[in-house]
Amino acid sequence: MITEITTYKAADGISHDALMAASKAFDRDYCSRCRGLIRRQFLKTDEGYMDIFLWESLADVERVQATFMQDKDAVAFAQFLNPDTLTMQNHEVLDIYEPGQT
Repeated sequence: MITEITTYKAADGISHDALMAASKAFDRDYCSRCRGLIRRQFLKTDEGYMDIFLWESLADVERVQATFMQDKDAVAFAQFLNPDTLTMQNHEVLDIYEPGQT
């Protein structure tokens, strides 16, 4: 599994409420179609916002990253983000602890 961590600030003039609505649309219209996506978490940070994606494989991440800007629903969400503040990192998941699971 791969955890992808993406950080960014909202584009100029975009309110928190507008970004929240865009995030919900992004989940519905884009993320729901991403093969290999296990989950997405959308977070507010001290500096802006963060997405934490959990993917089944690196190949899934690479496929999405290669085609993201060609997808109308992905581009619709990207317009709410300040591209100059965007960072993206991928990390291999070594272990997951879930309470109640052995």
